Amino acid sequence: MLSPNPAKAAVERWWLLYTPVWGAIAGAVMLSGWAERWGDVECMTFGVVLAGGALVPLARPHASERAVPFHERASTKLCLSVVLLAFGLNYAQTPFFFDVLHMRYGFDVTWTIDRNPVFLYLVTVAYFATYAALAGVAFRWLHRRVRVAAWTVAPIAIAFSETALNANPWLDSLFCYDDLPFMLWFGTLAYSLSFVFALPMWMAIDETPERRLPVRLVFVFAAAALFADWIALEVLRHHVAPLFTTVVDHAPGLRAFAGCLVPP
Repeated sequence: MLSPNPAKAAVERWWLLYTPVWGAIAGAVMLSGWAERWGDVECMTFGVVLAGGALVPLARPHASERAVPFHERASTKLCLSVVLLAFGLNYAQTPFFFDVLHMRYGFDVTWTIDRNPVFLYLVTVAYFATYAALAGVAFRWLHRRVRVAAWTVAPIAIAFSETALNANPWLDSLFCYDDLPFMLWFGTLAYSLSFVFALPMWMAIDETPERRLPVRLVFVFAAAALFADWIALEVLRHHVAPLFTTVVDHAPGLRAFAGCLVPP
């Protein structure tokens, strides 16, 4: 169920149609072994391509918005929300995945921010574009039936699906978790919080043509979602996770072959 706003629906439709495209490209890169041999330039190019496809709506606004200023278009605000969330969560959340959820990356790159490859900031834009569209579709369908579940079911399903699809034996030289069962339940719940906090932003952006969200409020919504997620992860890290696992401060994360990561 796409948005009743034709301009917003056009963006969601593009993101859903683009999903199998970026999924096929990412699958080919990861499963072929190219990502194991690529360096910084190749990986960044890969990231730019995937992110660029997700941001196509910026250059192709719906007919109803062609006369609307760029910063007031639904496509601009939706793409901005995805970029802000993707970049913000990569920066603030990835250390939690390394230290608490014992995630490991095998990419042979040196362009990193706090152990996290920079090119993944761009790759995540494509991921989150898909998640924004799916979350919106699921929310509208559920909201008419079980309102409380509408705010939680889609975020949890998205978080679990990403974990289950990415953590597989064919990628254990590029990506893995030392304790996959722990990630599947605890990690899913922790990761899903970011989408719970992001969903109000996505649903507030021009859901109907008559109610346009000022672009400045996209920054406010994104900042609020990121701050709420940071607080929640800090609580989980210091007060909940130690009950179930060993929290390793400043775990290497990238190319740490002592655990589940298999050397290429």
